[in-house]
Amino acid sequence: MDTARVRLADVLTSLALAIDLGLGIPMQTIHRSALIAVRLARAAGLHEADVAAAYNLAILRFVGCSTTSHETSSILDDELALGELLVVSDEEFVPAFSRALGAGKSEAEAQAVIQRTFAAMATGLFRSNHVMHCEAAQLLARRLDMDPRVVDGLAHVYERWDGQSTQRLAEGEAISLPMRVVQVAYLAGQDSMSRGAAEIAARARARAGNQLDPGLAALLAEDIDHFLSDLDGPELTQKLLDAEPGGPVWLTGPQIDQALSAIADFGDFKSPHMLGHSRRVSAIARAAASAASLPASDIAQVGHAALIHDIGRVGVQAQLLSKSGDLTRAEHERIRLHSYLTGRIFADSPVLAPLGALGSAHHERLDGSGYHRGLAGSSLSGTARLLAAANAWCALTEARPHRPQMTEAEAAAELTTQAKAGLFDRKAVDAVLTAAGQKGARARRAASVTLSEREIEVLRLLSRGGTNAAIADELGLSPKTVERHVTHIYDKLGVTTRAGAAIYALENGLL
Repeated sequence: MDTARVRLADVLTSLALAIDLGLGIPMQTIHRSALIAVRLARAAGLHEADVAAAYNLAILRFVGCSTTSHETSSILDDELALGELLVVSDEEFVPAFSRALGAGKSEAEAQAVIQRTFAAMATGLFRSNHVMHCEAAQLLARRLDMDPRVVDGLAHVYERWDGQSTQRLAEGEAISLPMRVVQVAYLAGQDSMSRGAAEIAARARARAGNQLDPGLAALLAEDIDHFLSDLDGPELTQKLLDAEPGGPVWLTGPQIDQALSAIADFGDFKSPHMLGHSRRVSAIARAAASAASLPASDIAQVGHAALIHDIGRVGVQAQLLSKSGDLTRAEHERIRLHSYLTGRIFADSPVLAPLGALGSAHHERLDGSGYHRGLAGSSLSGTARLLAAANAWCALTEARPHRPQMTEAEAAAELTTQAKAGLFDRKAVDAVLTAAGQKGARARRAASVTLSEREIEVLRLLSRGGTNAAIADELGLSPKTVERHVTHIYDKLGVTTRAGAAIYALENGLL
């Protein structure tokens, strides 16, 4: 991979595949939607800057959804089953949601869950989730240096033409024009995976004036064959890259790190106990590669691969990732798929595919006992061996639902033992332990906003999904005191949700 520059659209089209997985919808659904969005924006005569905004909004619209996966999994056995709800009509919503809630349950269990969930919805469950999704998406878009049209449009992800949305921020033409295009295009994009053109046109017309901009819905329906043309070929990703309005945008130096860090955070948000893990693996892997005197290109490659190594986790049910007991064989196999999914997310990009291949090797073992390929010995490059050791070190020194974290001394002893047993390359382990000893696993850099030590403690627990009551119990405070701390933290950081606070903590090394 040429680490001197990377095309932003390559990063975004790969991220889109990860978002597909996180939503539980077929891969390339978002690719289809983005291509339709560009065609629809041009057919509607939008200014080229708005066409570009529609392109990027179509890709990033649901990038904030991973921030509530863990909470949603407390209601649904499989939060990935909610993908169907993204394109249902008002009349279809309750039956579809009820089916998702009751899946795999007895009739009595299903009815109890359905009643509890709809009661929670009446108190604002969807609204709070939607606020978090939008704020997280906007913060990630700013980190990618997106046009203000994109950032502003992400506030309107869930707005409706008739104003009957959860947040009720805008209605009609007050909704971002590029986002209105995306809303219509997304319906066509997801429906195109399973419905014919005539039915898609009819569904767009039925939503005109309530969920969707009537003019844009009519424009889509009137020439539906044009908008759906040529979406099923093998080169869809390349077609989307070729359709990028305004030509390629190139990332260099720290911009590449920033873009890949956004992918890392999107993946880590899937589970509270993983928050910050990918950034930490990257820091250790880079330092270990430097300690091993690898060339600068290899140091950059292993650091970048470490940032995206766990993105495949978004395609695994959150309940499995947070299970505290033993996994069944089927559950273990499902989790093992995450490394395969990491490789597939980047496989269509000639530029990023080498990073995906390296990142997907983080659970391989020198003796061939790892996964998902079962590679061994000479089949594993030096950078793959370093990444596997760095990931293991970070995992051992982090708490997991099924075990407490190890001390650094315990982790060093365990990793050394596993290296002697032939699971890890001894030189890679030595480099990782050297790097960990030089940098210190608990080092943090100064934050750009002054927080007290107590506020930092609260921020850490809050970022990992802790409730006020749980944080109070952990720190020996009253829930009211914690509530005041959370309010002050939000005010200082200029955010309004846990996701926004967590992104700040990630960016400033506070986790």
